[in-house]
Amino acid sequence: MAKKIPDTVRPLFSIESDEPDSLRSQREMSDRKLEAKRVVKRLSAIVLEHYDACLPLNISLSAAELSIVTAALRDHAKGGRGELELEGCDEILSHCLTRLYEELVEEPSNILFTTATGPDSIKYDAMDPSFWIECLDLLESSNPTNRS
Repeated sequence: MAKKIPDTVRPLFSIESDEPDSLRSQREMSDRKLEAKRVVKRLSAIVLEHYDACLPLNISLSAAELSIVTAALRDHAKGGRGELELEGCDEILSHCLTRLYEELVEEPSNILFTTATGPDSIKYDAMDPSFWIECLDLLESSNPTNRS
C-alpha cells in the first residue's frame, strides 16, 4: 500500500529568518545595552593595545584609521571580503591597520553570550552579525584612540 503524501508541506523555517521564532527569541539578549558596553570595552582595550604598539613606530592611530578598520569589519560581517582600504597608507601604517583588523575580525567568535535554558543549564551562543555591527558603530563613535 502506497503512502499518501500531502499536496502541501509545512515549511520548517520561514524564508526571511532561516530559524523558527522560538529559537530567535531564545537568543535575544537579556540586556542588550549592557552586553554592548561589555563588548565595546573589550574592543577598545584591543584598539588601545595596538595604539600603544604603534607609537614607537611613529604611528599615531586616529579616528580616520580606526574607520578604515571598522569599515572592513562591517563588510566582513555582512558577508563581504572585508578588505582594508589602504590607499595612501605607507607600509608601516598598512601593517599596523592589518594587524588590528586581523585581531578584531576574530572577536565575534571569541565572545559568547549565555542563555539560561533551565534551572541548572546554560546555553552559549555566538555573537549575531547585526549585534557585532552595532558594537563596531559604538566603538567607532567612542573613538578610543582620542586620549585627550
